[in-house]
Amino acid sequence: MLIVQKLSGVAVLLLALHFVHALHFFFLNVPHDSPYFWPGMVAGVVVWIFSFIGGCLLLRRSADSRSA
Repeated sequence: MLIVQKLSGVAVLLLALHFVHALHFFFLNVPHDSPYFWPGMVAGVVVWIFSFIGGCLLLRRSADSRSA
């Protein structure tokens, strides 16, 4: 179970990294005067923050369960 938790944490962090890349691509290629730009960026950043926190918590929980 410990390996699954570590792999899940790493997978979520890699997904968060890819999501930041997608946000950067969206920022560079979509016109900033589009009505969908700023709400999309805010929603994307919120999702990225929560996914990054989730990946860190998965890795932390796997480290805590190993020491207990």
